[in-house]
Amino acid sequence: MGASSVHAASNRLDRLIGPLCNTRSIDPAAGRPVLRSGMRFADVVIPVEWASEPLLHAEFSGTGAGTAPLTWAQQVLWRSISRFGSNHQFLNLRRTVAISARAGIDVATATRAVGALVSRHAALRTRLPLRDGEPHQEAVPAGVLPLLVCVGTGDGAQAARAAAGRLGDVAFDHAAEWPLRMALVTVDERVRQVVLVFSHTTVDAHAAEVVLRDLRLLLLRGSLPTPPGPQSTEVARLQHGADRRRSERSVAYWLREYQRLPQEPMEPTGPGLDPPFRRGVLVSSAVDTAARLIAARHRVSVPAVLAAGYYAMAARNSGRTMSGLFPMAHNRFRTEYANAVANLGQIGFCVVDLAGRPDFGEVLSRVWAASLNGLRHAYYEPPALRQTFEEQGIEFDPAFRAHYYFNDVRLSVGGGESAPEATADDLRAAMASSTFSWTAGLHQASWHLLTHVVDEPGGVGITLTADTRLIAMDAIEPFLRDMEELLVRAAHTDVPWPWSTTTATAASGSTRVATEPVAVDGEEIVSVPFDGGRDASAPLTWGQRAMWRSMDEFDSPAGYRVLSLPRKLPVPARSEVTVARALQAVGALVARHESLRTRFRRRDDELHQEATGAGRLPVLVHAVPRPQDDPDGRDAAAALTARLRAPRFDHVAEWPLRIALVTVADRVRQVVAVFSHATVDFHASDLVLRDLRALLLSATAHRAPGLQSLDLAERERDVEQRRSQRAVAYWVRELDGLAPSLSEPVGSAPSPRYRRGSLVSAAVHHAVRLVAARYRTSTANAILAATAAGLSGDGGQPTCGIVVMANNRFQPGHEQAIGTLNQIGLCRLDLAGRPDFAELLSRAGRAALNAYRHAYYDPAVWESTFTDLGHDHRTFLAHYCYLNDARLSREVDPAQPGPDEADLRAMTSGSDFRWLTELEQFPWRCRVQVLDAPGAVELVVTADTRYFPAQRVEPFLRGIEALLVEAAVQDVPWPWSPAPAAR
Repeated sequence: MGASSVHAASNRLDRLIGPLCNTRSIDPAAGRPVLRSGMRFADVVIPVEWASEPLLHAEFSGTGAGTAPLTWAQQVLWRSISRFGSNHQFLNLRRTVAISARAGIDVATATRAVGALVSRHAALRTRLPLRDGEPHQEAVPAGVLPLLVCVGTGDGAQAARAAAGRLGDVAFDHAAEWPLRMALVTVDERVRQVVLVFSHTTVDAHAAEVVLRDLRLLLLRGSLPTPPGPQSTEVARLQHGADRRRSERSVAYWLREYQRLPQEPMEPTGPGLDPPFRRGVLVSSAVDTAARLIAARHRVSVPAVLAAGYYAMAARNSGRTMSGLFPMAHNRFRTEYANAVANLGQIGFCVVDLAGRPDFGEVLSRVWAASLNGLRHAYYEPPALRQTFEEQGIEFDPAFRAHYYFNDVRLSVGGGESAPEATADDLRAAMASSTFSWTAGLHQASWHLLTHVVDEPGGVGITLTADTRLIAMDAIEPFLRDMEELLVRAAHTDVPWPWSTTTATAASGSTRVATEPVAVDGEEIVSVPFDGGRDASAPLTWGQRAMWRSMDEFDSPAGYRVLSLPRKLPVPARSEVTVARALQAVGALVARHESLRTRFRRRDDELHQEATGAGRLPVLVHAVPRPQDDPDGRDAAAALTARLRAPRFDHVAEWPLRIALVTVADRVRQVVAVFSHATVDFHASDLVLRDLRALLLSATAHRAPGLQSLDLAERERDVEQRRSQRAVAYWVRELDGLAPSLSEPVGSAPSPRYRRGSLVSAAVHHAVRLVAARYRTSTANAILAATAAGLSGDGGQPTCGIVVMANNRFQPGHEQAIGTLNQIGLCRLDLAGRPDFAELLSRAGRAALNAYRHAYYDPAVWESTFTDLGHDHRTFLAHYCYLNDARLSREVDPAQPGPDEADLRAMTSGSDFRWLTELEQFPWRCRVQVLDAPGAVELVVTADTRYFPAQRVEPFLRGIEALLVEAAVQDVPWPWSPAPAAR
């Protein structure tokens, strides 16, 4: 065969390794790698990445070889793969078998057991090659199965999880690869974990459990006396022969039941999100316990209870008394299929009638009876089912979309267990520990509402998938919480129609959606309510559009850090702020500022912002465990800041604010706030913290809130259009003939290409204030002029272009605005006539003011304008240096004297230069950031080393420092380049 590798983009095995010659392997007897020159079997397929790994080769030889068509379940999966691609995260079933150290299983024993396992089950040596363009099953009589060998520690569980990820994250090549991948995890030369990854095309979850049971027995006993159950090819032959009559009865049932349903198409309630299907997960021990109590009380199965709870929530506001429910059937009801190793799972269908306003007990009875009927008729030939519907003029794919899918995939959901002992208070207490989170969305699904139930430690996990074109995303968490509430109530009492006392509905949505921080020991998460008024939406503001483009460019985690704004607010001990008071202040803050409860939605391929009137914000409360070690909570606040800013904001699901409270001796001493820069800029974050401080200390904010993001967007669509037009015209005019500073490469770039250097300087901190006072300018202009001098002092060019960041607070009404207003401006400095530094400062001030006046514009118009002029709007500004002065306090207090000349010059010896983490990609060739540091200013250069070599970074920063120090004490003539202090 050919060679094998994993194509990262398509997640499938595109090439195959041929006969296993000269492949590194392990001698089972010796337990060490050896090099084999040839093997008995030559048809094994291994991902090429394994070829250099320690490998075992488990030889197998068994009965049941031959070919067969696909089983009915395989046909469904294959059709899905053909239409939508291989969803290998679903199709790959990951399992792990732990082995006690007392068992003493060595590598040779485990290898023999694996060989016996595959010999026993022909389904594990069955592939799906194409014949005349169609797949069929082909079981082989003999071969070898490659096994990875991983060395672990402890019980090997961590290494097993890593191996399961490696084996399971790659799609199977169904035509050439065995439908089973395995790894052995050894600890102290004994096998402690066996990792198995099955292809779902050949083995379903029930069959996987049968295989695991056999593997355990083979590891301990070496053989099994009982014959195996039917294998995949045997099942297929029955289905395409004797079982066709059963299929015909099932198809007739489906059509008969479907015709009972009212044919009312669902109308979209909105454009939906991208991707349209969003998925929330509730993990709850209360649901698990309550469902078992209800099952015992009403003498039904636990899956029936969960299905009834799901159906009750889904149907209560649909306006229909009759709806369809689609449970997944394992089709193991027939005795001969009890231990089948094949994929038998198919979708069942039933109709549930809720006429007469039944209480929940009656709903449960009706769901139980209907679902049993549906499961009995879940064994059918899919093409025959489709053909029958289409012959009746029914378009098959959308026919069932308006109804509900339910799949309980837990490993053990049958009876036999005694009912748990739990009071109503116990269940209520357990609900407090339930957690909700979001998981990856889907682009396509066959139903508008789907639920999956899985095992979770100490409880169950319920995943609800909803089509946001029909159901608001904000309804997902309330749906699951209400289902939990219903089951907890029904565990001990009868629950009358409509089975819920809450106001949250699947039709109207709710506002409890939030991505919660993860609490650790000694912490709790409190859900803080807020109610600020309106629900409204608007297009993005100009600043948000510019920021969203930055999100596309900053792909790496290091780059993304600039898109979150972490802030800390110390709380004086004398204020005696309790947690309850702080939580009340946080709720009032979010209610006050609409921008803090604004998220993003995609409509008609365009992003919009949506403000929510009322909802809940998760707040992390962290108690300092040893107050004597951190009396003001500052260390804890620093650690929490790093934790909260690390994850990317999910701007669809998450509020743009994360908050943590740090308590010392039951009093709040620090508030950590991390803002999304997509909704709040640096100036706005300062305003928000000022309001929070007032709310904490006096329970009221003493001024009306400023404009919010939706207000800004409305103004930009109307009264600000003329300003945008003038700004774009300015850009076109100023760029004409402006020579770039970094247009030519200076050599090859190392990897990583983008280097970051930092200079922390007390001298710069004082020098810029002295320069600003001496020349009656701002500290920002002093840094701008010094940067321009450092870029062009020895070049002799007549102009220097620098891209600056403007906060756009000059506009009327914008000073107190809570939004993202900052945009880049273009500063064109005139260098003609060899001006001294005093004149350069004057020119820089005028150029900066001009740039700031014209830094407020519609990015879409700006981009199209420069595209029409032949520029690539994404890259053409990279030729200029980007200067971002992000200091919080730039004002100069004239009454505060600065250091004398000797002290100022002496400070340069204490300036500290260091290299920061490199970046793999970055949109600028040179960016200079100006940041606050304790008693100092930090200058950070991010350099594209192809145009701005790494060896230039430190001299450039020290040159800026030296120039500012010199200008603070005397006039500096052209070319403004005093030698930096020696190091």
